[in-house]
Formats: sequence, structure tokens, C-alpha cells
Amino acid sequence: MLGLGAIGRCYSVTFQRCTPHAPARVWQAVTDPRGVARWMGYPARIDLRVGGQYVVDFEGPGKGGLDGVITRVECERTLRYVWGLAVVGWELEPHGGGCRYRFVHHGQNPRGIPDEEGLPAGWHVWLEDLECHLDGAGTPHQADSPRWRQLKRRYRPLLESALGESLGPPA
Repeated sequence: MLGLGAIGRCYSVTFQRCTPHAPARVWQAVTDPRGVARWMGYPARIDLRVGGQYVVDFEGPGKGGLDGVITRVECERTLRYVWGLAVVGWELEPHGGGCRYRFVHHGQNPRGIPDEEGLPAGWHVWLEDLECHLDGAGTPHQADSPRWRQLKRRYRPLLESALGESLGPPA
């Protein structure tokens, strides 16, 4: 007899934002490798087609990155890619003179690290950086920034509630 399959816990992080920038501008910022590299602060490779790559090199040039495979592309509306074992998606729509977008990082397994809440806090900071990038301002790209640490404290109880357990002492 075959053994039972394992069931794991996953969580999703969802952000909904409005920006005064048109969907075409937001689309360019999240699909053009140079734009992604500018607002995220890491080199990126993007082959914008289903089956194409969506890679951001978080370790630095040539040291390894998070490889993704694009699973859905609807120009200026929807981008979805599998990144690691999770699915990341962008949905854009015109809103007033700008754009409303929804960003979801779905299916993230808890990594068993002391600062698990760093993932949602990191996305929060990157979306703030995206807005600065869209405005034409530079972005700080600081690892372990004061803003990130502040947001980690705020996201920790939300993540513990979603997972139904304490994450232990903060890092």
C-alpha cells in the first residue's frame, strides 16, 4: 500500500494599489529588465512570453538568482510567473487617469527562518520603491533598511495569524 501524501502550509501576500501612472507605464516597469533592475536594485532577465524567463538576481551578477517561468501574459493587463515554488502575479487596470494594480505572491511555504515576515515587508518596500521609480525618482535599494525593519514588526502578527502559530522570537 502506498503511503499518504504530505500536506504543507503555504501563504499568500496580496497588495492592491492605485497609482497616477498609466497601465502602460506600470507594465513597462514590471516587464522590462532594465526597469525591474532599476526599481528592485538587482539585475533582471525577462523573456516576456509564456514559457519565457523572469529572473531577478538577488545575489548579485552571476551569483545566482530566483529563476521564474512566465505562465501568463496579457499586455498591460496580466503578468503571472512561477518563481521558486510560488506564483507571482500582476493585474493592472485603468483607474481614473492612472492605474490600479493587484500584486500577489501566492503559495509561499514558510521557510523556517527567524524573520519570515521579511518577505511581505520586502514586497511592501519594493512596491514603495516601484512608485518612486514610476515618479522618476531614484530608489534607495537598502537591504535591511529601517523601513523594512519597521514593516517586519507590523507584518509579523499578520503572518502568525495566517499561519496559526507563533514564529518564535523576532530576528
